[in-house]
Amino acid sequence: MVDASGNPIRARTSNPFLTVPFLHGPQGEKVRFLAIVDNGAMINAIDTAAFQQIARRLSPLSPSQRTLRMTDGSLVLSTGVWTGHVTWGPMHLETSFEVFPSGGSWRMLIGKPLLEQSCAIQDYSNDSILFASHGPQHGIHN
Repeated sequence: MVDASGNPIRARTSNPFLTVPFLHGPQGEKVRFLAIVDNGAMINAIDTAAFQQIARRLSPLSPSQRTLRMTDGSLVLSTGVWTGHVTWGPMHLETSFEVFPSGGSWRMLIGKPLLEQSCAIQDYSNDSILFASHGPQHGIHN
């Protein structure tokens, strides 16, 4: 690519937006989880193997009848749904995550449901997420 003067534009490397929300357990536990923000994901998700590592500290899964279509077109059955309180940046919300095997691709995905629920605005120019309901000074950076 070149700019208007014909000078080459150096491509900036893009990285996934990583963040660490806290999931709250029934006895007041706070479980940190490395998550990828994916504004193309139509669900919030937790990898089954990752959930099994911390399941004793969280409320149990509820049954799910969902079959999920992956980006490669394959179908994966949901293991269940975790519903509970999440702290993410300045936000404290109750939300749900489908739990299913990611094949080790990720541990947690923050998808459109949580992004919409938290009124998140992703600013690609400075690689940050702002929470509109809390004003521009409340945000997180990648």
